[in-house]
Amino acid sequence: MNPDTRLEFPIDEVPKNGTMYSINDEIHWVRMPLPMSLNHINLWLIGSKNDATLVDTGMFLDDVKSAWTDLISKEKINIKKLIVTHMHPDHIGLAGWFVKKFNVPLCMSRTDYLQCKVLAADTGEYVPHEAINFYKQAGLSESQIKNYIERFGFFGSIIHKLPDAYNRIKDGDVILIDDDEWECIEGRGHTMEHICLLSRAKKILISGDQILPKITSHVGVFPTEPNANPLEDWLESCKKLIEVVPRDVLVLPAHGRPFLGAHKRLNTIIKHHEESLDKLEEFLSEPKRSVDVFSVLFRREIDDSNRLMATGESIAHLNCLIERGLVKKNITDETAYYERV
Repeated sequence: MNPDTRLEFPIDEVPKNGTMYSINDEIHWVRMPLPMSLNHINLWLIGSKNDATLVDTGMFLDDVKSAWTDLISKEKINIKKLIVTHMHPDHIGLAGWFVKKFNVPLCMSRTDYLQCKVLAADTGEYVPHEAINFYKQAGLSESQIKNYIERFGFFGSIIHKLPDAYNRIKDGDVILIDDDEWECIEGRGHTMEHICLLSRAKKILISGDQILPKITSHVGVFPTEPNANPLEDWLESCKKLIEVVPRDVLVLPAHGRPFLGAHKRLNTIIKHHEESLDKLEEFLSEPKRSVDVFSVLFRREIDDSNRLMATGESIAHLNCLIERGLVKKNITDETAYYERV
């Protein structure tokens, strides 16, 4: 590994699923299971156990609810506030449950709250023709589109009903927790308005999915906004974090272990995507569908479990190249083809 990109992992212990590890008296690390290849999420309690602010919740699953109930009882945790970094189910899934069961206020960004409400309302009974056309254009086969239709509405099944009111937090806000100031820093691309929390006094950044130590977060295009350019938003957000976040913070990520080296990691992420864009542009010397470029962008095997995410991420890279004026898109027989300009 290049020493210029090597990260430091100063905490040796990793909590087991459903347990808590105290980094210090005011920062507690909770880990909960996920039913996928990325098999865990890190959740954070800030402040004393008797007056705690919880950052993110885990998915709306029976085993996670039971684990939380047992942990709260065992550790005598009194949660007074809930902050959600963004609207993905592993982060927001139990937010409504916490609000209802423990009477705590939900704090999150406006865009992610509203988008989550919309997506969670999909029951699967009606699949928009725009969504079907989106994946047809991308090059998915009839059987793959049928699989998508059968799974439509799954998002809402792993999210407890959200409360009908919440407290908005936004970029630049400062949240006071036990007399410590936590700055809200917005990131875009992974979701529309992801919030990180920075304590300059404690030299800690709760990064959500905005900075992960080993993997790069999903940045994809979805049928609701087919011409979006989230990858450029993501790259700009990474550059912004380099400017705003001190070099020496301890990063508390949603997945993986806490680490030192935020700037190194952000520069690595930027470099990775820019190199992928360069390789993709070179690959498009002849017209290709979005499903034809998987081999350029992904090292892992693409199958039914990750095909939709891979398609969305491929289109994000293609849309970025279109916005940069390097690639053009043509639709022939209801299929989108991309070619270098």
